[in-house]
Amino acid sequence: MFVKGVKYVELCKICDAIRSRKFVIDEDDNYIVYVCERPYNNGHIVVALKEHKSIDDVNEYTICEMFKIVKRCLKVLSEAYTPHGFNIDIIYRPHLAMQVVPRWNGDASFVSVFHNTRVIAEPPQYTLKHIKEVINNLGIKILE
Repeated sequence: MFVKGVKYVELCKICDAIRSRKFVIDEDDNYIVYVCERPYNNGHIVVALKEHKSIDDVNEYTICEMFKIVKRCLKVLSEAYTPHGFNIDIIYRPHLAMQVVPRWNGDASFVSVFHNTRVIAEPPQYTLKHIKEVINNLGIKILE
């Protein structure tokens, strides 16, 4: 139900994260890479388009650029966490972003199965510090 005369604003978690400036790993004019504030696993990061656009509103070049950024993130996360693999999730609307989540064999525990809760060993602040140290040690840039 809508009230006549009231302007409704669509809430966007990605826009909120960009505005908050929390946990930013790297950014440029078009993209931002940040540690997820509510991670699924240790090392969970997000690569997002700064503009609030869906996948339908961008060209293939933008999508390819995002995958290039994700590829560099994989290198950093592999060095930082030595996971067994990754989940790469595309959030295609309302705001285009890609989540990169390190995964380990057996990383789902009875807590996840029975209580719908994840046990995360490190807070996002620690993840940010750890990832930035690895980036410096590797001498690479996430966004070029």
